Amino acid sequence: MSSSASLVERLQGIVTFKAPVYREVAHDANALQPAAIIVVVATLVIGILNGLTSSPLGPVGGIALSILGALVFWLLGSWLAAFVASRLFQGQTNAMEMLRVLGHAYVLQLPVIIPFIGAIIALVLSVIANVLAIREAAGLDTQKAVLTAIIVNIILFVISTILGGSVGVLLGGG
Repeated sequence: MSSSASLVERLQGIVTFKAPVYREVAHDANALQPAAIIVVVATLVIGILNGLTSSPLGPVGGIALSILGALVFWLLGSWLAAFVASRLFQGQTNAMEMLRVLGHAYVLQLPVIIPFIGAIIALVLSVIANVLAIREAAGLDTQKAVLTAIIVNIILFVISTILGGSVGVLLGGG
């Protein structure tokens, strides 16, 4: 696939787990803006369809907070993935590459809108996509990419738990 591939072609490659597409997106300096748009649009669709409009902050506040949270965790997760991949496993990547490829892989969060099983589908697809994204961006083997993803997700889980508790207290949730 050439670097002139359309966004639709790239997203097709992402959702069908085509490694060369992941590598191409990671190394394409022009892929950052589409990655950010994918994160925002996917979060907006999920928020609207899953009822984040009933947030204590009101519909607009709930969606705005969701988008802000998604962007912050995308930035933080990408930076952590680049850091762990390069420092612990000698991968050849940086945060910008991870932002591009993990942003595109965010499209695989969309199945969460499917009632009952959507969250499980989104989780499985996202795990596969994130490992593939880390592997292709950093030039790691699959085992090191899996370890990188596990470490990053443990850190993100701890951060989200701490922040979730803090936000809950601030909003009066105790």
